[in-house]
Amino acid sequence: MASAALNYALNNGMSQEQYYQNIFDYVNNNRGLNDVQLRAEMDRLGVSAEDVATATGVPLAGVQTRYNVADEGTGGYVAPIDIPTSVGLTSGLNAGMTQAQIDQNIFDFVNENRGSNDVQLAAEMDRLGISPNDVARATGVSYESVAGRYNAAKTGDVGGTNNAPITDIYQQYVTPIKSVTPITPITSITPVTPIVKTTPTIPTTPTFTFNPATINQPNITAGQLRELFPAFSESKRLAGEMVANRPSTSSIINMIQGGSLNPTIRPTATVTAPTGLMDAWSAAEKSGNYGDVANMLKGLNVNDLRNYGASAADIAYITSRPQIAGMFPTTATATPSLNNVLSMISK
Repeated sequence: MASAALNYALNNGMSQEQYYQNIFDYVNNNRGLNDVQLRAEMDRLGVSAEDVATATGVPLAGVQTRYNVADEGTGGYVAPIDIPTSVGLTSGLNAGMTQAQIDQNIFDFVNENRGSNDVQLAAEMDRLGISPNDVARATGVSYESVAGRYNAAKTGDVGGTNNAPITDIYQQYVTPIKSVTPITPITSITPVTPIVKTTPTIPTTPTFTFNPATINQPNITAGQLRELFPAFSESKRLAGEMVANRPSTSSIINMIQGGSLNPTIRPTATVTAPTGLMDAWSAAEKSGNYGDVANMLKGLNVNDLRNYGASAADIAYITSRPQIAGMFPTTATATPSLNNVLSMISK
């Protein structure tokens, strides 16, 4: 049966969809109103509980219960008679909390979860062991209102004055868990047949007999060898000349001392070589370390060596030795005086 408000809306050009949308918007925009205020507005406009349930999607039982218990009075809490203490309240008191603290926690939870519907609130009450009487006492709402909404959320039934005591909250106890049948232990395990490791068969390496006589090689003539090494004789000749032209130790020593093994090649010495230079050179030729000789010749040039009686070949060999190479400039300089040579050697 359509309500007075729905009939009025349809008779005045409003669609049924727009009518329900207006109810939804009103309820959504006035979440702070209590049930007494909402019922008064419904009565003023002729809106039924069925209209509100259709518009909001809330079960009709819940809307009807809240409408039934709301009245024109204050809606204040009145302590019911013979309501035992709930499990949640008892647990809180045993934990050292006061009833005022418990009531404040309930009030804060309800106030912070206004968006929850009655089914969600009832489930949370069951989880914490809170009774409708606890919620009514903490929020100041009448016990009949809370109990009616809780009953409707749990059962969907709406009847009477909805003030019958709720017993499934404060009298519920946890049913002990039945003993669990232990799992039968495994008595035996069938072993897994191990995989037999097989040794792979390696093929036998074939044996070969080397016989040079069986190798097919072309014959090589003497002329072919000469073609392969055409520069061998020339290389040998050049090597012989290099060895023959290398100055001997005695000739270099004689040069340093001022003598002349070959007057046509070596110039006559004009300056006496430093004392000990001959011994140092002889030792360097044997060891290959020309460091001492280099120290004694430091600061000299090729003209100084020439004044000691060294030929061009002697100078080339001396200046090519390790530790000495690079000490003498390639450009000839003016012949120093004896005093200059002795001064440089003494440094």
